Amino acid sequence: MKNKISIQDDFVFGSVMSNKRLCQRLIQLILPELKIERIEFPTIQKVVQESQFSHGVRFDVYTKDQNGVVYEIDMQIRHTRGLPQRVRYYQGRIDSEMLKHGQKYASLRRSYVIFICPFDPFDLGLHRYDFANYCRQDKALALDDGRTAIFLNTKGIKNDVSKGLRNVLDYVDNRDVDNDKYVDELKGYIQNLSKNTEWRNDYMDNRTHMMFHDEDVREEGKRDAIRGTIELLRQAGMAEAEVKSKVQQQFALTDSQMRELFE
Repeated sequence: MKNKISIQDDFVFGSVMSNKRLCQRLIQLILPELKIERIEFPTIQKVVQESQFSHGVRFDVYTKDQNGVVYEIDMQIRHTRGLPQRVRYYQGRIDSEMLKHGQKYASLRRSYVIFICPFDPFDLGLHRYDFANYCRQDKALALDDGRTAIFLNTKGIKNDVSKGLRNVLDYVDNRDVDNDKYVDELKGYIQNLSKNTEWRNDYMDNRTHMMFHDEDVREEGKRDAIRGTIELLRQAGMAEAEVKSKVQQQFALTDSQMRELFE
């Protein structure tokens, strides 16, 4: 059975990744070759904008490890055009944040931009696509500028990642995952969040904002968001009459729209 409060929702994902231990564990699953002893408390929905005339960026999850290596993780739900260019822009913004006035370029630390996608961004069936800069004439020659972009694909069909990471990607894809301690912790954390009144209100406010202010969200997305909110309130044990009242007030629905939703 699908999880009604999906970790695909960037607000839910950010809430979960604000837990330092859960965030560090995810990064270590994605990058097992690294020895991550500790990370900073993750910054959620970090906004970076150099001036009123520049294009701002909002990172879902932003943190550093004990060596100053930066990890930016985004939940990319919509398969929009320009994902590679988005990575390029994110990496540039990370560099501008990292390099302070008077510092040398060589002081730039490594950075990883990680997009988690419930779709295959390159249609090769891989669970992960890693990109770094190499010489076109000799692939053995790496630029070694410290930047890596990783696209994780929940629809992958190849045997190219660890069982632990595959379980996480299956969970993000709303598939049942059993006998995985980390996934169980993610489920439990979201379940506890859903029982918190303040968090539920923030979650609903975020969904309302996204419905009316995100240009990529259309009518179908609005309906899904409302239904997801209804399920969230029911899971929290709210009486049906109170659920209806809360939803109608929050989303300014007409009586006919309410009948259609609750029939």
